[in-house]
Amino acid sequence: MAARRRKIRYRLKNTKRARIQAFITLLGCMMILGGLVHTAMLLLPPDYLDAGTSDIDGIPLYTDFLDEAWRGRTGAKHCIKWLVIHETGNSAAGADAAMHNRYLHSEEQKDTPLSWHYTVDDHQIYHHLPDSEQGYHASDSGTKGGGNECGIGIEICVNKDGDYAKAVDNAAHLAAELLNRYHLDISDVKQHGDFTSKNCPERLRQGDNYQQFLNKIKEYM
Repeated sequence: MAARRRKIRYRLKNTKRARIQAFITLLGCMMILGGLVHTAMLLLPPDYLDAGTSDIDGIPLYTDFLDEAWRGRTGAKHCIKWLVIHETGNSAAGADAAMHNRYLHSEEQKDTPLSWHYTVDDHQIYHHLPDSEQGYHASDSGTKGGGNECGIGIEICVNKDGDYAKAVDNAAHLAAELLNRYHLDISDVKQHGDFTSKNCPERLRQGDNYQQFLNKIKEYM
């Protein structure tokens, strides 16, 4: 009888051990599969945000790419590593996203190496440059892995007749969309001042404004 009980306990012990081993094996396979799926996602061509997108979380998005004859169009494709946050520095009344879009498209800018991807104000977003293309916005020339070479430039309007806080909130919605779309992390959101000595984005750099901006982005991701 005692021998039978020992045999049963031995069998149960082996069964439990086998179940644990099976669980560990299954968990390992799931982790490997997850890693392969993640790697495959990174290797797939990015799903670039294009003219077919008309809004970001309900914020109107207007796509008006610079003509390829403009100097601001580099034509150089890039690997997106950063979102580079700027402020326009133009507090004049009417200096909203539409005005900055007109400015970039003006004849006087045709031969100027200046371009960024998005301008955001308190009620709209303008898309000036394909996300897949390098711009001239980070003041770091062709620095390898820098803001121009690998960054998407986002300008936030500071016009005095606009709602700056709302413009920042709209920029956070846009940043969250781009981070998700291009498989980036909150740590990949950079300031213009991270690539140059320029104090930009000036207002966001005051107090804890920038941290609050990052918190908004994480909330919207």
